[in-house]
Amino acid sequence: MKMKRLNPYYVTGLVDGEGSFYVGILPRKLGKIDFEVRPSFSLSQSKRNRSLLFKLKEYFGCGTIRFSKKDQTYKFEVRSLKDLKEKILPHFEKFPLEGEKKKDFEILEEVVKIMDKNEHLEKEGLLKIVQLVEVMTGNEKRKKFLQKVATSLKE
Repeated sequence: MKMKRLNPYYVTGLVDGEGSFYVGILPRKLGKIDFEVRPSFSLSQSKRNRSLLFKLKEYFGCGTIRFSKKDQTYKFEVRSLKDLKEKILPHFEKFPLEGEKKKDFEILEEVVKIMDKNEHLEKEGLLKIVQLVEVMTGNEKRKKFLQKVATSLKE
């Protein structure tokens, strides 16, 4: 049975309320730098609404759905740089966000562009990403980590 295609404006509204644009920076030795950049887009729902996540996966034609034991929800997630660039970003460029998530989307979009040019593999590009991501987070522990990353990149 084929699912009914979601309305693109509904998708944007749903993401504005329930979605997340995130850029993880993790310690890892990759060539010249000691950090890895992981951009992602996700949306979580309760078990009762998980069918909506399957509709989102079909709508975007990418992503995975997994269960999160941490908060007992199901999560639709896109981590592939190619899928972010070719499927997620174009949707929100055509059907823009209006709420709080708009700034996070713009930062993710900039990070994807930097990564697409492989600039994140050099200290200057990674530092640019760290500075963008610092604006994205309200978590003090993460801000301190990002400041340490920035300091190490300037050395």
